[in-house]
Amino acid sequence: MTGFGLGVLPGTSMQEAAEIVMGESGVLPCLPQLPQRGLGSDAVGRTAGLLEAVNVDRGPRSWQLTPRPQLLTRRTWDRMERDLDEIQESWGESVPQVKTQIVGPFSLAAAVELPNGHRVLTDPGAFRDLNEALHLGLEEHVAELKRRFHGEVKVQLDEPLLGRVLFGRLRGTTDFETIRAVPREVTFEILAAYKADFLRLETPLWEIATAAATVLVDFAGLGSNENLEGLGTHLEAGRRVGLGLTPGDPRASAIEIARHLDHLGLSRDYLTTDVDVFPTQVRDAPRDLAFATRLAEILERDAGDL
Repeated sequence: MTGFGLGVLPGTSMQEAAEIVMGESGVLPCLPQLPQRGLGSDAVGRTAGLLEAVNVDRGPRSWQLTPRPQLLTRRTWDRMERDLDEIQESWGESVPQVKTQIVGPFSLAAAVELPNGHRVLTDPGAFRDLNEALHLGLEEHVAELKRRFHGEVKVQLDEPLLGRVLFGRLRGTTDFETIRAVPREVTFEILAAYKADFLRLETPLWEIATAAATVLVDFAGLGSNENLEGLGTHLEAGRRVGLGLTPGDPRASAIEIARHLDHLGLSRDYLTTDVDVFPTQVRDAPRDLAFATRLAEILERDAGDL
């Protein structure tokens, strides 16, 4: 049982964010992401800055592939380097575990356009190149984090658009363009190749959930019979799940989670071995990260007594 943050934090100071993360979630600190700093600090922009041999710049409507590095691309590279310098200055060079998060290949390919304005996902060759570049960039990024912090690096893939990709619900450039759904088996194979520690999904997709060691889903979205059954099957198969909760009273949240497992007829032992928790939104960073840490402590210690 671990409580941690997803990475996105309010504010614009990386040094302040790094200090808060280490102070409130020291077991598994996440690299802060500060989208309020503007263009290039959003999730897609930061991930694009990691790509190896593929260049992405801001287009008329969204991020867009370009034949060579542009000014914004170089600024993204420089900002990432400066961010890591500030984080290292705050955390030191001996951190047992560090979590980094990137946008997964399908959501990235859905968010980034080709020079002709179509989504990268619509071009098999371009998608293949983007996926390979993401693999290589992530590999170099993880190596850099190990060099700086001398600890284990956990990787979190965020796939907020995966549901639309799987069900063919992405909008095309025009009303006449249909973007075909990607088969589940293809999606699973590509995601599993990343060997990620965490896979963050906006909606539970249990057939894809095992592509990573732990699937991260919102607790509030588990109310349907289908998702309840999926959660139970997932845990009983020995797989791990991270539950996202709205920050509030950690003990009340712990009781709600414990009774949820009771409703499924599952042992509360899962709460100490196969369940993590995280805040679904972070508005007050110290308070909301502390909520996740405190919630994890209560479940770890009192799961059987709640």
